Amino acid sequence: MGSAGTFKSKFLASRNFAFILAIIIVGVFLLLSPDFFFFKNLQYRVLDFHFSIRHSRVAREEQAGVTVQQANLNIHPDILILGIDNRSLADFGAWPFPRYRHADLLNTFSRIKDDSTRENSVFLDIFFIEPSSDAVDDAQLEASMEENGRVFLQTVLTGSEPPSSLAQEYRERHRLLFEEHGEITDVQGDWVNMPLFLGMEPPLKPLGKNLLGYGHANYIDDEDDRFRRQPMIARSTERIRTVQLQDFLDNHRQLLSQTDAWGNPFARIGWYDKSGNHYSQALNDSEGNLNITQEQLDQLAEKVRAQSPPREIDLDDDGESDAQEFDIGIYIDHFIPSITLALAANYLNIPLEDIRVNIGEEVILANPRVYNPENRSLENYSIQTSLAQYDEETQEVTAPAQYREMDEIRIPIDEAGQMLVNFMGQRSSAEPGGQQTFPVRPYSAYARRATGPIYDTWPRTLALENKIIMAGAFSSGLADDEKTTGVGLMYGIELHANALNTILMDKFIAPLAFWPQLALLFVTVLLVALLTGRVNTFFALALTLILIAGLFVFGQYMFEAQETLVQTVHPAFAMVFSFLSVVIYRGLTEEREKRRVQGMFGQYVSPEVVDEIVSSGEPPELGGVDKELTVFFSDIRGFTTLSEKMQPQELVNHLNIYLTAMTDTIMEYKGTLDKYVGDEIMGFWGAPVSQKNHAILACQSAVKQMQKLQELNEQWPLDRRIDIGMGINSGIMTVGNMGSRGRMNYTLMGDNVNLGARLEGINKQYFGQEWMENGKKFTGSGSKIIISEYTYGLVKDKVIARELDNIRVKGKNKPVVIYELIDIKVGLEPYIDQDDLQ
Repeated sequence: MGSAGTFKSKFLASRNFAFILAIIIVGVFLLLSPDFFFFKNLQYRVLDFHFSIRHSRVAREEQAGVTVQQANLNIHPDILILGIDNRSLADFGAWPFPRYRHADLLNTFSRIKDDSTRENSVFLDIFFIEPSSDAVDDAQLEASMEENGRVFLQTVLTGSEPPSSLAQEYRERHRLLFEEHGEITDVQGDWVNMPLFLGMEPPLKPLGKNLLGYGHANYIDDEDDRFRRQPMIARSTERIRTVQLQDFLDNHRQLLSQTDAWGNPFARIGWYDKSGNHYSQALNDSEGNLNITQEQLDQLAEKVRAQSPPREIDLDDDGESDAQEFDIGIYIDHFIPSITLALAANYLNIPLEDIRVNIGEEVILANPRVYNPENRSLENYSIQTSLAQYDEETQEVTAPAQYREMDEIRIPIDEAGQMLVNFMGQRSSAEPGGQQTFPVRPYSAYARRATGPIYDTWPRTLALENKIIMAGAFSSGLADDEKTTGVGLMYGIELHANALNTILMDKFIAPLAFWPQLALLFVTVLLVALLTGRVNTFFALALTLILIAGLFVFGQYMFEAQETLVQTVHPAFAMVFSFLSVVIYRGLTEEREKRRVQGMFGQYVSPEVVDEIVSSGEPPELGGVDKELTVFFSDIRGFTTLSEKMQPQELVNHLNIYLTAMTDTIMEYKGTLDKYVGDEIMGFWGAPVSQKNHAILACQSAVKQMQKLQELNEQWPLDRRIDIGMGINSGIMTVGNMGSRGRMNYTLMGDNVNLGARLEGINKQYFGQEWMENGKKFTGSGSKIIISEYTYGLVKDKVIARELDNIRVKGKNKPVVIYELIDIKVGLEPYIDQDDLQ
């Protein structure tokens, strides 16, 4: 077979083709991206597991002999939760509390003598959408908010437009929030395809006017109904006009110029399909310039007419429809910060208008500055990275605390504007002495301390310097505010606290970048494929499982040490598919290859050697290669005389018994049978499977053949006994399939082969060994086994041999030292094992 055929055979061998299979698997799994719902849902569970492992480890460390609870550098010290807990319910009665209770809470914070020790902000995780039944309570709350001046309230965004009776009121409330407290306007990227909230439920106007800030409280649950992310910005919308499609197509510039949409970068057209789904098309570019072409108008018309339900028109008032029209809306979108982003921006003294947003990438809080209560001034924001070290005896500082100054905070977000919340622990307990991730104090403990407007009755301080106070439900009796998160049930206010802490501590969990993730996929798949193509299937399975386990350990390390989320489920399944693909390919191809090899070598070598050829993963080298081998020849002495004494059929049967015994012995010692030439046997060692110890195996086989022959002779009459001579030589020989394409023979060629044949023939010239039989002494007609100096050099420490002569054989100019092989020092157990295979 030519070199092309050899290359093809090698290429298709499982150990080599596994690389191609790995490339195919990588390509398939690139198409099935990690965002494929099956992988995504499993990756959610892996993320939850990461949190669980980290939290359990941290809990063990905190319990390992710590006598004084040190500050947790992963928790921002200025976050304080006021929980509406069981104690508060016992103090104030059933929920919801009268609104004057919230006014008392705000007055407690407002009426502190030392204004520099006051809180940074107060977030009430409470809805104030409808007026209460007691107008006095509402007035008290409004007055307390105005006096406090640091209150944040939340607006709730909904998926459907508000009822027509409330739509105008709600829009005006939202506009009030925008006008009084600002909104995010620096938004880049594909904002049109962000999730859209068509409705809103903002707080009452008097309350909205007296706020320091606002934000939405929406969370979007993942596909498994768990909350792990918060939209840092949410896209809310306002319908400013409804127009007929045809009017818009004919007069869109005039219509838009009559509305606030003209020049607004977030103006768009919206319509509903027959199933109630809302669709958008932007009108202006990022600079607010009208940017709608005739082609876009035509596409808009086609979409609306194909998707929207028509409105029937009776032009002649006869009660029957004469025409159809389609309505579309002119909308302006607004980008509302999450309440946590709003609290963080306020804490860092960054106006909403200065927040930069790149959809699908990040939210940027530039130049953060924070209030220092000690010197009553703003200073650059920094995050503590290590605690101060103290001398145990003098309590003097031996190493100051370390801080990392922040020039900006970059919040990674996805295409929906969502940030992955880095949960710092399990849900906290409101009970004294219970586990608390964030400090939790009873709501009522502060609300009951409210004083009147007389200054002399105010406390000097409440130790709330620059705290972000977050008040909300913290009792299972208020079940509506419990959320199922990736770390279990959690009250909404603590979910907000974790999100806020993620921002302020710069503890963002960012996904591993595309190229490193791709490299991880490629390396793991390739490694599994190459291993599976080269080792035993069960061993490959064990290695694959170990690699998958190692992958998840790596993911855990990256999660804890680098706050990086590695997609482990996706490559893990790719590894499994890589393993299965190679195993199936091996099953399909190696069985065929085994049958081919068995057909080619089954008559030459033992079944064990055939199995070695197959398990090696490479087809035999065909076409002739040069290798160091040992060749063996044997021949019957006086075969002509023997044949004259027997009938042809008897001779054949007798010879077959002899050849079978000798051939079995050759194969027993992992040799390869080359051919029979009448009574002559030719064999060799070292091919088709390479053998380090080919020379000693040939010698062992020769001695064992002599023993087998003696056993046979003892069973035969004297006139039918066989005497043989053997020649063994080692050296470089050409081995391979030789002949024609229609008729090939796996054989040897070369001078060293000829030398082996010459050695067999000269046995008769040297006086051999003697033996006793039936009390009589017999002398052989010559030596039995002659080996060359080349073979002797490879086995001299393992055999007993005597030097016979220094001869020059036909075809050789240089004399060769020859030896008679007498016995084997290492015994006749085949001198080979798996480690001897090259």
